[in-house]
Amino acid sequence: MGNWFASPTALWLGLLIGPLLLLYMLRHKPVRKRVPSVVLWVGVARAQIATSPFQRLQKSLSLLLMLLSLIALVLALAGFRIPGGEQRGVPVTIIVDVTASMSAYEKGGTRMDLVRERANDVIAAAGNSPFSVFAWDGNMRAITAANVEGSVARASLDELQAAEFGASNSALARALGQMTDGATQRVVLISDHSPGDLAGAWLVPAGTAKMNAGIVTASLSELSASDVDLFFGVDLSGAESNVRVPVVLERSLSDGSSELVDARDITLQPGIRTPVTFSGVKPGLYSLRLKLDDGLELDNVAWLRYSRLPVQDVVITGEAPPALTRAVEAIQDAMGVVRLLPPGATTDRDTAFLFTDAASSGAEPRLPAVYFGPLAAPSGISFGDEIEVPGAATRPTSSSLWRGAGAPDIRVPKVYSIESGRYIKPVLEAGAGTAVATLTRDNDLQDLLIAFPLDENATGFTGKLAFVIFWANWFDYVRRVREPLPRGAVSTRQTVAIAELAGRAEFRYGPADASELEPGSPGRALHFDNTGIYRFEGLNDTDLPLLGVSLLDAGESNLEVAQPLEYDESAMTEWMQNFAGEGERRDLELRPWLALLAAALLLFDWFWFRRRFPMQAEEPPPPPKSQSADRGPTRVVRKNTSRVRA
Repeated sequence: MGNWFASPTALWLGLLIGPLLLLYMLRHKPVRKRVPSVVLWVGVARAQIATSPFQRLQKSLSLLLMLLSLIALVLALAGFRIPGGEQRGVPVTIIVDVTASMSAYEKGGTRMDLVRERANDVIAAAGNSPFSVFAWDGNMRAITAANVEGSVARASLDELQAAEFGASNSALARALGQMTDGATQRVVLISDHSPGDLAGAWLVPAGTAKMNAGIVTASLSELSASDVDLFFGVDLSGAESNVRVPVVLERSLSDGSSELVDARDITLQPGIRTPVTFSGVKPGLYSLRLKLDDGLELDNVAWLRYSRLPVQDVVITGEAPPALTRAVEAIQDAMGVVRLLPPGATTDRDTAFLFTDAASSGAEPRLPAVYFGPLAAPSGISFGDEIEVPGAATRPTSSSLWRGAGAPDIRVPKVYSIESGRYIKPVLEAGAGTAVATLTRDNDLQDLLIAFPLDENATGFTGKLAFVIFWANWFDYVRRVREPLPRGAVSTRQTVAIAELAGRAEFRYGPADASELEPGSPGRALHFDNTGIYRFEGLNDTDLPLLGVSLLDAGESNLEVAQPLEYDESAMTEWMQNFAGEGERRDLELRPWLALLAAALLLFDWFWFRRRFPMQAEEPPPPPKSQSADRGPTRVVRKNTSRVRA
């Protein structure tokens, strides 16, 4: 029974046939009528009295229609089906590219509008196959449940919108390979370009090559503490010759307004990235706009945030090594980014400490600190005996602290052994020991650990330029920790996290024109789904509570297809029909057809009853009017009538 009915308990509704028959047996009610004579009605009344109630059911078309309608309705509610009665086609998986380039303009709309049209063609060509619809925006997102009907797949396409960020072609190729592995389903990719290896999937192109200019890179270069240059990179694709484009640089203010900084014309060459540089700018949020009507409007603007970092106060506790003091003074005099305070000076929470004495062991200030062994050590760290490594090579590891120092030639004759239960990341290794390392706190800040005697006569390191560069990079890291928002350009693919620092509490953020802001807290990732300007409230460490989010994706800005793709519906249909494999057989659901049959029978019964027995009696014809006025008054003849009950 369970194979034939989805809900067998609904068959109990078939007992309603009894009440239906009873209603038809008792349905005759007295009807008051006016007749000219009762001679014939007497016989009719006697015949009705002598007739059995069951005889009233004979030759009743209405009763037959009602019985059939009730049976069809009960079977529909019970989910009547034929086991294995339907052969389905091979399942079809439709992957829709919804990355930023799909919002490019096409004739009559955008590429997303073209995607919906192409997807409907695929669904029509697949016949009665089950469908699964996915959206690709760097991740494969399921839009429908697995193996849904074509109508459900079509409805899901209306909800798709193009994202404002791009995705890797290699990642898409890997995802296609996973879906086509085993060839148990037909996989169709609808995109404006081919990711390379389709791995057995069928590409349905949605879009044509177009001319487009886009800002794909943005960065800033600090020449000094007060002199900064802004750099932008612009790409041109799909053009046959050079294009001259006006560009405008504006500075966004905290109140939402903007001021013009620079305006110029630049010449773009196809396939060559054009740099645009602006010098001598002051802190602020800058936006560069391309005044060009091209294929994609989204990449015609890019934001670049420049916030001036504070001068970092530095205190060296205990007896400072002479080489370290000279390095800090050189950075102070040449760059002006640090200020060396005398030991014991009044300090606040934004001071960077360099601990060299045993009294400071275990201290953990607000900002990242430096601990010089063997006297000073952070919590969980202790130093052992000296290890002589005079002939061992000293190897700098991959670290931002060596940025700009190249591959320095360093010799460290001895190091201190380190005993630690914490994770230590080496920065400078000497033989089998660690000379310089970083230690990560719970809030992801990194302290610096110096585990070798800092004596320039013994090391041959402190007297070289790499030593000064090393400390300049460390102080730059400390200064950047104090600025909660990232400096430079931010794309919608990027995740931003506000560093956890003592004194930073929950904040709020959102689009600049939003009426309500979302809550955020330090250490949690912030995701930006749309391009534009975001404002922050509650971040007291920054003087510029604005952040610009833009595309900056070279792949999505290139709207020129490497090989021209033409949509061939007949080839796609032939591939769908000739795909190797068979779909599964499934139960033939008759529920909707039975419900439709029940409704049709009820409608026919109503139509037949209205036609056979009109609801309103015909009005008797009006009496003839007198033909002549001189015939005298009209005589009224009353006929003897009687009232009977039929």
